[in-house]
Amino acid sequence: MSEILEADVVVVGAGVHGSSAALHLARAGKKTILLEQFTVPHSRGSSHGQTRIIRQTNFGTPALAPLLEDSYKQWKAIQAQAGDVLLRPSPLLVLGTKEKQPLMEQMAESVRESGHVPQWLAPAHVNNMFGLECGGDAMAFLDPSGGVLMADKCVGALQRLFRAAGGMLLDGWPVAEIKVEPEGSVEVRGQRGKVRAASLVLCPGPWAAPLLGKIGLHLPVRVERISVLYWRVKDSRRTTTTSFVDVSDDRGHFYGLPDIEYPGLVKVCFHGGPEVHPDQRDKCDGREIRERVMQYVQKKFPCLEPQPVIEESCMYTEPDSRSGRLWEGF
Repeated sequence: MSEILEADVVVVGAGVHGSSAALHLARAGKKTILLEQFTVPHSRGSSHGQTRIIRQTNFGTPALAPLLEDSYKQWKAIQAQAGDVLLRPSPLLVLGTKEKQPLMEQMAESVRESGHVPQWLAPAHVNNMFGLECGGDAMAFLDPSGGVLMADKCVGALQRLFRAAGGMLLDGWPVAEIKVEPEGSVEVRGQRGKVRAASLVLCPGPWAAPLLGKIGLHLPVRVERISVLYWRVKDSRRTTTTSFVDVSDDRGHFYGLPDIEYPGLVKVCFHGGPEVHPDQRDKCDGREIRERVMQYVQKKFPCLEPQPVIEESCMYTEPDSRSGRLWEGF
């Protein structure tokens, strides 16, 4: 049955960004409809999974500091409103080498700018404390502000609060066409019908390029498949008990989280992957990335079994550095 709905604002994409935008719009008194192409909850985009790292540490970009600080305040407020545990404290271990000393010092300074004190650790202390094998040229510090967001719970909480604020969430509602009227209003069309609104918010994640193309906006983005790998702990008395990020590798950084998601399994991943079309993610060959992470784990994590026991995936969407033009045809 074809439906024709009207709203002040229509938001396309019910991941963490779209769900958050829709919640704030509804609370601002706007009649808001949130559209999601898949049935929620689902694991086809970028916001699914049980955990994500949250931290004050950044790569020395001053503009990020107030955003990161505000994110903590926002998530703590959402947690209180939802009545569920969404944010767990987990100090972030930052690893590098003396070759990366300028970057490590920048990252430590970003922690100090947030009002926290980075705790520098000697390689032997890191090895004993977290069950690692760092060489003598290693550098490391703890960001005490670090934490773990329970990702699936966070998105679900945003959507529940959105509905409680009077919003309408329509899942299983893929967008086929977006029509912008001369006076600026929009009509979003799909197999299930039409949604007419005065304003449109697009939060399509990996589907940004094809969806924005429907309104003549060609945004150069790169979608990457990320291999999410879980490793069995050999000895629970000697294993990493906190989140970490390792910037030692010139090809990109590794990161991980403790055994929160699956009992006895630690998440260790590489921050990057092969380019994919979002509808073809499962056809992508992840063997090269998996082998890279296996070599890393075997080198630095003697406390873990050398092969992953679970592999999942998600997607990152980033600006495509291969294109010199950001906007085209708008």
